[in-house]
Order: sequence, then structure tokens, then C-alpha cells
Amino acid sequence: MRMWPRNLNSLRITGIVLIMLAATIGAGSVWIWMHSHVAWQNHLQRAFNSGLRLSDMLRQQAKFGLLTDQSATPYVTVFSLKASGPKLRTQETLSLAIVSSDLQYPVREIAKTKDGSAAVALGDVTRLLASYCSDPILFARYQDGYWYKIDGSNVWGCDAAPTDRRPHAVLLVLLGLGFLVLRLQDVAANFSAYAARLGAQRRSDINETSPVEGPLELLEIATQVEAYRERERDALEKRAMVLSAVSHDLGTPATRARLRIALIEDEELREKLERDIDQMTHMIDSILNYTRSELSAERPRRLSLRALISAIVDDYQDLGHPVTLAGEPPVKIKMQHSVFDRNPRSRAFNMDGLHQVIVTARPLALRRAATNLIENALKYGRRAHVTLEANATQAHLTIADQGGRID
Repeated sequence: MRMWPRNLNSLRITGIVLIMLAATIGAGSVWIWMHSHVAWQNHLQRAFNSGLRLSDMLRQQAKFGLLTDQSATPYVTVFSLKASGPKLRTQETLSLAIVSSDLQYPVREIAKTKDGSAAVALGDVTRLLASYCSDPILFARYQDGYWYKIDGSNVWGCDAAPTDRRPHAVLLVLLGLGFLVLRLQDVAANFSAYAARLGAQRRSDINETSPVEGPLELLEIATQVEAYRERERDALEKRAMVLSAVSHDLGTPATRARLRIALIEDEELREKLERDIDQMTHMIDSILNYTRSELSAERPRRLSLRALISAIVDDYQDLGHPVTLAGEPPVKIKMQHSVFDRNPRSRAFNMDGLHQVIVTARPLALRRAATNLIENALKYGRRAHVTLEANATQAHLTIADQGGRID
């Protein structure tokens, strides 16, 4: 499955795009994180400012939200704030009680405040209330005044807190990293798959090609490797053909020498010469077996036998050798009439006999065999007449010369 557009399927372009994508993801995540952090700090600051205004109202003994009966709740935090300083004429005492159904608030550090006014201390308390997701009720009394019930859920409650976007920033970073890792693994897998395919192929598979998927650089590498393999295949074909021809030609004088050695009357000398001839023929057979194994190592594939034989004959004709290819007689096909024909008589037409003969074979070995037969016909019969006949299951190649027929 392709994960990347083909026009961007280049390591150079992919690297630039991935770097820009990583930078964009990082900048977006940082922006989301900082925006959430600033929103949270603003929320805490609003709670602190509300505490300052609340302190002023308590000093004025304003009768708002006068304390009424409160049902029992699990957590009640009671403490007093005493603030004094050089700018304050009298010591300020602020008594507070925080009623919450969720938790007790850590107000110990705020209660130890010695410097500053009670308003600042109360601002610290309201900011502390806004730091937790709870909906507490605050009861406050300034000096010996009234107790007031203060419901500031719209300031320090859970609904008033801004949405925390920091998990979204972390998720965005993780998704971006996951995509980058998958993309890098995909590119590496393409190179690894191609390397494994090359390692699994034997030398006999040198003419085998397979499609390659991956970046453009990998396709260029595969193209150059296939071109090198093609040159190696051509060199192997020429080397095998030369060795086969030389070995085949050496067989004829070796046979004549064996016949002439048989006429020698000296038995000891005849035996020595026969051993030498045996060694020579053994070496010739070894070379022939080697070249046959090299040639037969190619994989069979579908090919047009008539096109292959025609190409061989054309090569000999270009060199001026008397080699001809006989055409097949035309095939007569009869057509039966139907009730819709105006002429009820059956019709027939001739199809050219030079139709394609598709076989599954080794083209190099087949070319070698046909070439050897044509060479023998030219050598011993002065001309070669090639005939190709085929049916649905078999193909017959006949090479005849003036002296006889060689199949």
C-alpha cells in the first residue's frame, strides 16, 4: 500500500517535506501548550483579583449572601489570616472556612503570611481554590464582622476553568512522531526488500526481472543493476556459445584421430595414443557439460518459436549463407451459414499459415540447438532448409540439407 504521492517519492524531497512537517508539528504543539498555559495563568489571576475585590467588600461589611444553614459536607477547611505591616495601622484578621465535598485545601503556607494585607492573602486563597477542579463554598468574616457565604463557582469552579489543551499537544506530537517513524520504516523496508531479493536470486536467475517499488533513488539503483545484469547475461551467452562451439568442433578431429589410431599395428603405442585421446575427449566432454549447464540454467519463458527461428535464418541470410525458412500452407477455415444469412451456402476463407507458435522454452538453449543443426547442414550439405510445423500440443523443427535430413 502506497503511503506517499508518487511525484514526491524521492528521498531528497521526502526529507525536506518530513523536516518541514516535523517543524510544523513541533511549532503547533508548542503553541497549543503555551496557549493552554497562558489561559490557565489568566484563570488563576482572575481568581486572585476576585479575592482582592472580595476583601474590600468584607471591609465594608456589605450584606451580600448572608450566611445561612449549610448541610453537612465531608471536608471543611477552617483557618484565619492575620496580616500586619508598617503601612497598616491595625492588625487585620480574616477568618475563613472552605466547605468542599471533594478535598481539603492546603492553606498552611497562606495562613503563615506575616507581611502584606489581608486582601493579598485572600487573593492567594481564591487563586488556590481556582487551582483545583472543585466547587467549594467560601465562608468569610472580616475582623469581628458578619460571616458571609460566598459562592464563587463562576470564578474558581470547574466550569470556569479553561480547557486544558496540553494533552492535545502531546497527542499531536505522538501522532507526528508515529507518522515519521512509519514513513522512515517504509523507505527502509523498500531498500531491505530489494537487497533481500537480490541476495535470494542465484546467478542462474540473471535474466529474471521483477518490479521494484520505493523512492526514485531506489528505482534508479534497480535500473542500473538490471542493466549490469543484462550485460552479464550477454557476456555469459557469448562465452557459453564460444566454449560450446570450440568443444563441438574438437570432437570431430578427435573422432578421426581415434579411427586412425586403430590402424596402428604397434599395440603398446596404440594403447598410449588411445589413453591420450580418452583424456582429451574427457576434457571436451567436461567443457560441453559445463557450457550446457551454463546455458540450461536460464529459466524457461514464453516465446514465439517462429519469431526466434526467423531471426536465426535472417542472420544467416544477411551473411550470405544459403539458409531458407519454409512457410506453412494457408489454413482453410469454413464458416457455417445461419438463418439470418441471405446466401445459405457455406463460405470459406484462407488464413495465412505464418501464425505465431507460442512455446515455453529456454531461448538461449533453443537458439544454440538450432544454430548447431544449421551449421552442420551448411558444413556437410552446403545449404539448409528450415521447416517449422506445429499443432496444439507439439512443434516440429526440421533442418534439411542436400544430402539428407537432420532432425
